[in-house]
Amino acid sequence: MNEQGTLIENKIYNQDCCIGMRERIPDNSIDLIVTSPPYNLGIKYDSYDDKKPLSEYFAWCREWLTECYRVLKPDGRMCLNHYLSCGTSETRFAPLMRMNCVAEDIGFRHHGCAVWDDRTLTNRNAWGSWLSASAPYLNSPYEGIIILYKDHWKKDRAGETDITPKEFMECASGVWKIQPCRKYDTIANFPIELPRRCIRFFSYVDDIVLDPFSGAGITCLAAKQARRKYIGFEISPNYYKKSLSNLPQELVV
Repeated sequence: MNEQGTLIENKIYNQDCCIGMRERIPDNSIDLIVTSPPYNLGIKYDSYDDKKPLSEYFAWCREWLTECYRVLKPDGRMCLNHYLSCGTSETRFAPLMRMNCVAEDIGFRHHGCAVWDDRTLTNRNAWGSWLSASAPYLNSPYEGIIILYKDHWKKDRAGETDITPKEFMECASGVWKIQPCRKYDTIANFPIELPRRCIRFFSYVDDIVLDPFSGAGITCLAAKQARRKYIGFEISPNYYKKSLSNLPQELVV
């Protein structure tokens, strides 16, 4: 927000999202949130510890999810991307299920879950006890997008929808076949088709889309291309600089 308390759209802020949302986004002002938080798998970020005890990690998730809930409009939706199952053969957890529980405890309502196959991140040769029930290892390259909403699912108003019949049917299937894309590369990045589908399926043209973990600005770029307004937060100075090259500089602060 500026000094008059007005929401500033089409901006990415180099700022912690919890602080940024509290300072810059008023209650009930965002139409759609599309995001993928750090996975807590030990990725070497330059501005964030990605290997926290799980209790600490999910306490932190509760903090930013609470802010997400606050800023969503009553008919606002949230698309949250994370692994369905991950970890080591000895210590595994189901982050998306835990996220859903935390979100519902805050007040979010669950609508559904889409699944996409990320074949770039899993070692398919990790079989554990080969040909034995002793300790086999289950590979889980699948990521999920849980779809949450605030007060009610049906939109409060009519708006312009720009999705094609083919795209609508693909999105509604719940199984998304998305090719990996490293064009806007960071060490943690999803293909632009993922936020594009969420944006075109769950929002109207000119709606406001928020990504609290904007990375290289992929969600914001997808929103801009789909004629939506956007707001992003990215704590890493390096990833923030990447967003400068992916979006016009006059739209990024």
